[in-house]
Amino acid sequence: MIPERPGRRSALHAAAHHEVSWSSVARVLLVVAVGITGALIGLFLVGPRHEQIGPLSVQVRVVPSFVGDTVIDLPPLGTVSLDTHDGPLSLHARVEAVDVEAARSLLGRPDTSSVEQDIIRDARTIVWRSALQGIVGAVLGAGLLVLVVWRRPRRALLTALVTTAVCAASLVVGGLTWNQQALAQPRYTGLLVYAPQVVGDADQVVSNVQKYGDQLARLVDNVSKLSAAVIALPQFEPNPETVRVLHVSDIHLNPNVWPIMRTIVKQYGIDMVVDSGDIADHGTAAEVDLLDGIRTLGVPYVYVRGNHDSATIESAIAAMPNAVVLRGGVADVEGLQILGSGDPRFTPDKSTTQDSAEVVAQGEQLAAVARAQQQPVDFVVVHDPTAAPPLAGVTPLVLAGHTHQRRVEDLGQGTELLVQGSTGGAGLRALESEEPTPLTFTVLYFDRATGALQARDEITLGGVGLTSAQVERFIQPQAQPQPAP
Repeated sequence: MIPERPGRRSALHAAAHHEVSWSSVARVLLVVAVGITGALIGLFLVGPRHEQIGPLSVQVRVVPSFVGDTVIDLPPLGTVSLDTHDGPLSLHARVEAVDVEAARSLLGRPDTSSVEQDIIRDARTIVWRSALQGIVGAVLGAGLLVLVVWRRPRRALLTALVTTAVCAASLVVGGLTWNQQALAQPRYTGLLVYAPQVVGDADQVVSNVQKYGDQLARLVDNVSKLSAAVIALPQFEPNPETVRVLHVSDIHLNPNVWPIMRTIVKQYGIDMVVDSGDIADHGTAAEVDLLDGIRTLGVPYVYVRGNHDSATIESAIAAMPNAVVLRGGVADVEGLQILGSGDPRFTPDKSTTQDSAEVVAQGEQLAAVARAQQQPVDFVVVHDPTAAPPLAGVTPLVLAGHTHQRRVEDLGQGTELLVQGSTGGAGLRALESEEPTPLTFTVLYFDRATGALQARDEITLGGVGLTSAQVERFIQPQAQPQPAP
């Protein structure tokens, strides 16, 4: 027998060890994959819980998710999504039935504090029961499937213990990332977009934004109101102490906008519409006839000229009985002091070079006018947001458009910039893009006494070829502008 060389033996041993290591890793990964599959099957087989919250019969279940959140399905009205926590588990609730008589009885009580406490207690109990039920299902599913595949009780037990640890960690993550203000900023889809009864009065939401219990009770209460309203069909009455402003921009002659705006004005009790420009496309006299929708809104229409709007367009709008055209001065509309001016450029041809220096100078001029006013300016309207920075510190709010992209920016010194997207879905330009441009509207809630912005509802409708709709509520931090140095 020829003795094997030591070097050759070491190489063979290393190769065998390498092969065993990769085999072990593959086996562990396979066990993990089978365990995850079993956990998902367990979650599915456990099924939802059927519970009662106040007048609502609900179906609640825990489902895997990358983002977490809580989703409440209100068929056939739509859904309410709440950014309550981060993943990997999401809570889904579906309202199966509403006891209308119980809802009416609830709303008729002079003191609902005890009822709200009962609702809060029931909701928390249901959440914990659903979470524990989901965990039990996931643990049993993972352990049993591993046992069926390998028939090794120890491996199945280890898988069940690991699954339990992962589920417990997910509960910890959910608890650490819990956002109790999420109930003040729901996102609605479907017909709920057009139901201000669910959204509630802005001043009431602002006063309770820090109170999780009140918010949860209010959400259930508002669902009950909506259910009773569908049957009784009462007329929506806006809060007389709140001024509701509909901010639109960049309509670009889209004729479909006017019936949508009339619906929003009616359903939300809008007091005025503010248009930050580009209502036209090329500014020709022929386009004037397409603007008659302004007359049909029945509320003041505050307007500043955009870079696609000519002097002809501006004059035609100024001649309408309900129009207020801002040309560098302050207008008192519904008790609010509004300052604004039109874009200094007329550039309907996209190939035309646009000088931003003119727009910056426009902002500086408006800032000088605002400082000269004896009464504070509540907000300023411009078309191009480039004009906004010089206005920091002289007004709490600037409204703009132009970019076709909705955004919010803190300008500093207590001044916020709200840039509207394209209310007209970019008009005919939407056909030039592969992705549809959404139609955007924003309802702004102002305190009539102080002129402070309380909250805003961002309404987004699907663009060309789409039928989606959603509204998101944002509570406004109450900050007063600081005097500019």
